[in-house]
Amino acid sequence: MITRLFNRSHSLLNNSSRSLIRITSTSTLLFSRQNSNNNNSSNKVRFFVNKTSDISQSDNSNCRMSDKDVTMNTEPVVEATSAETASTTTDPDNIVKVQENTTTILYNNQNEVFYNPVQEFNRDVSILMIKLFIQERKQELAAKNKEFKKIKILEALSATGLRSIRYAKEIGEDLDYILANDIEQSAVDSIIKNRAYNGVEESKIRPNLGDASMVMAQNRSHNKQYDVVDVDPYGTPSIFLDSAVQCVADGGLLCVTATDSAVLCGSYPEACFHKYSSVPIHRANYCHEMGLRILLQSIETHANRYKRHIVPILSLSVDFYVRVFVRVYTSPLEAKKAFSKMSNLYSCIGCGSFHLQPLGVVQQDGNSIKYKVPILNKEIGTQCQHCAKQYSIGGPFWSKPIHNPEFVKKGLTFLQENPTALNTSRRIYGVFTNVCDELDTPFYFKADHFTHTLHLTTPATPMIKSALLNAGYKVSSSHILPCIKTNAPFDFLWDIFRTWSKEQPPKNLSPTSPAFAILSKEIKHKIDFTRHPLAKGEHPDVPKYLPNPKENWGPACRAKSTNGKNKRTSEEAQITSKSEKKKKAPIICKYFIFNKCTRGDKCENIHEKPEDCPVATSTTTTTTESNTTTSATPADESK
Repeated sequence: MITRLFNRSHSLLNNSSRSLIRITSTSTLLFSRQNSNNNNSSNKVRFFVNKTSDISQSDNSNCRMSDKDVTMNTEPVVEATSAETASTTTDPDNIVKVQENTTTILYNNQNEVFYNPVQEFNRDVSILMIKLFIQERKQELAAKNKEFKKIKILEALSATGLRSIRYAKEIGEDLDYILANDIEQSAVDSIIKNRAYNGVEESKIRPNLGDASMVMAQNRSHNKQYDVVDVDPYGTPSIFLDSAVQCVADGGLLCVTATDSAVLCGSYPEACFHKYSSVPIHRANYCHEMGLRILLQSIETHANRYKRHIVPILSLSVDFYVRVFVRVYTSPLEAKKAFSKMSNLYSCIGCGSFHLQPLGVVQQDGNSIKYKVPILNKEIGTQCQHCAKQYSIGGPFWSKPIHNPEFVKKGLTFLQENPTALNTSRRIYGVFTNVCDELDTPFYFKADHFTHTLHLTTPATPMIKSALLNAGYKVSSSHILPCIKTNAPFDFLWDIFRTWSKEQPPKNLSPTSPAFAILSKEIKHKIDFTRHPLAKGEHPDVPKYLPNPKENWGPACRAKSTNGKNKRTSEEAQITSKSEKKKKAPIICKYFIFNKCTRGDKCENIHEKPEDCPVATSTTTTTTESNTTTSATPADESK
C-alpha cells in the first residue's frame, strides 16, 4: 500500500492544492508541489518531520511505514489575498504557516510567530533593487568586455529565512547562492526547515550559525566578498556597519535598514551621537529625512576608514524605519572628498529657518586637487536674520543626493511590465514616482509650519508651489510626506507668507515673537499666486501616498520565548495603540449600590448589587415599629 502511494506521488503533485499526509505513530509529513509560476523547476516531494527540528528530502526506499499509519487530507493552503497582507493558517499539530508572495514560513506554534506584514514592502523593494543591480552590473561588465558571474548574497540577520527564500525564488538564475546567517541555533534550524518546505535547493541557500559582525569581517578579503550584503536588524544597524562596508565587493550593493527612528529623528540626541556620530535637530519638521541622511553619513564614514566610499541609489524613510541602498566602491581619492559631502545644520529655534554649513571644500583645477576648510556661511551670522533668535546646531549629515533617479526609473519600467510580480507593486510605483521627481536639495518643509509661526491660515499647497514655480524656482514633493522641497532661499519663502498675510493679518502679536519680527519686514520679491501647470507635480494621476491597509500599521514586538512560553502572546502584541492599552475592565458602580447613580444606561460601570457585599444587603433597613425606611449612605459604608 505504502509503495503504491509513493509511486503515485507525481500524479498527486499535478493537483493545485497542497496535501497533508499524517503518520500517526511517528511524525508528520507535509507534501506540497511547486506552483508552475515559481522560479524553481524542481517538483520533488518535500516533507517536514515534526518530531525533530530538521527537514530533509528522502527517496521512496527510505520510508518504512504500515498501511494503517497513513491518512490523507487534501485541504489546500490558504494563499495571500491582498497586498501587504499575508495568509496565516494553523494545522491540527499547531504548526503555523505564514505565506508571503511565493514563500511560506513554518512556525512550531502561534507564540513563536514573529511576522510583520509592514515589512513586506521592504522585502519587495529589496528584491526589485537587487534585480536592477544585476542588470546594471551586466551592462557595466559588458562595457569593459568582462564576463558576468552569478552574484552572491549575504543576509547577516536571517531569522526564519523568509527574506533569503524569497531572494532565492524570485531573483532568478543570476543568483549563485545566499548565505543566510543568524546567531541563534533555533533560527538556523528554522532556515533549514523552511528552505526544504519551499522547495529551494540546498546549494541556493546556505544556513550559517554565527555572529553577524564576525561573519562579515571574516569575508572581507577580495576573494570572499559578497556582491550584495543585506543588514536588516531589529533596531540600530550601527554595530554592523564597520564589517558590512568591508564585506561587500567593489561596486557591490549594500542594503541597510534602521528601525530606531526615534533615535535618528531627534528624540534621543545623545543616543544618536554614540551610535551614528551625529547630533539630530530636536523636533525638526524634516526629522525623517534628517534621520535618513544621518544613516548615510554613518555608512560613508565607516567606508572611508578603508579607503572606500558610497553612492546612494535609493534612500527611503517609510512607515517606522529607514531603508537605504548604496553601492560601495574602493577609491582612496574619493574617500578624501568625503568631508565635502557632509554638512552641519544651523536651525533657528524661533522660526525654523535653517542653513547648511559644509565640513569641507574640494577645489579641482585640472589634475590639481585642493582640500580646504570652509569659511562660515555669511547668511548664518550670530543670530537668525529673519526673527533674530538663536540657532541650534546639528550634524554632520549627508548633504549630497540620496537617490539615483535614472536607476529608479528602471524600476518603474519593470513594474509597468510586471504589475503582479510583487504584492506591493502599487505602493512601490507611487514611491518610486515620487523619488524620480524629488529634488536633491536637503530637507523639505511643511506649509503649516510657516503659518503656525505667523499665526495665519494655511494656503493650499498648489498655491505655494505656483508662487515658487512662477518665480523660476524648482519645486517638488518628498517621498516621505506630501510636503514641499525647493531650491528657493528662505527670504523668498517668508515673502510668500508675508504676501499671504495681507489678506488675513494676524492680531495681537507679541513684539518679542518671531511672527512680529518676520511680518514687520518689507516684502522684497513679487509673489504671483497664479496657478502653474506643474503645481500638482509632473505625475498628478499617480497615487503616491497610499493609506495604511489596516489599523496599528507599525512595528511589531520582538518574539521572546522562555522554556517554550512567551511572555506576551501574539494577540497582546497586536495591541499597539495607546487608547487600547489604557482601557480597563468595567467595575461595579458604587453610586448604584447606594441608589445614587444618576447616569442610568450611560454609566460606564456595572449596575449590579453583589450578593456577598454587606453594603448591598444592608442598603435599606426597614423599621417595623415606625414603618419608616432609612437608606445607607457612603458615610455608613466607611463606618
